[in-house]
Amino acid sequence: MTTALATLNRYRKVIVIDVVLVTALYLLPSLSHMAALPLYKLEPMRLALLVALLFTNRTNTFLLALTIPLASSWITGHPEPLKALLIGIELTVLSAGYFFLNETKRLPALLAMLVAILLGKAVYYGLKYILLSAGLLNGTLVSTPVASQLVLAALTALMFGAIEANRRKAESP
Repeated sequence: MTTALATLNRYRKVIVIDVVLVTALYLLPSLSHMAALPLYKLEPMRLALLVALLFTNRTNTFLLALTIPLASSWITGHPEPLKALLIGIELTVLSAGYFFLNETKRLPALLAMLVAILLGKAVYYGLKYILLSAGLLNGTLVSTPVASQLVLAALTALMFGAIEANRRKAESP
């Protein structure tokens, strides 16, 4: 029992953040419907992943990247399972890209995040094109205008970069 409590205490922050993020994501379809606003266009799964990147650890970030879209699909029915898998891959590429560019290539957080978002999007649309061409997925290749996605990517990277810079500044002696 003591070991379990020690483990719980050790990961308390990560657990609390995960519970809040997952709860918010599960409630989002209902809030979007009640408010009659397409909140999904703000890419809440990516925003949740960025919170995990900022405030939890690498393992948790990858776990959320893969499971949030799949769990959302399973629980709410949106997105459809194959598209959820694509989103999970996109978020995983984003995470891996950010860690690689920021830690290995030493790019600033803002630039590393912007490139990682665009890399994730490129992989997502490449895979989606293949699935659409093979008839495994229905719909159009791009449902949200590219310009909107680019603006959102830039704003997200700016926000992430500012928070990360402030966080690192506060941690340094």
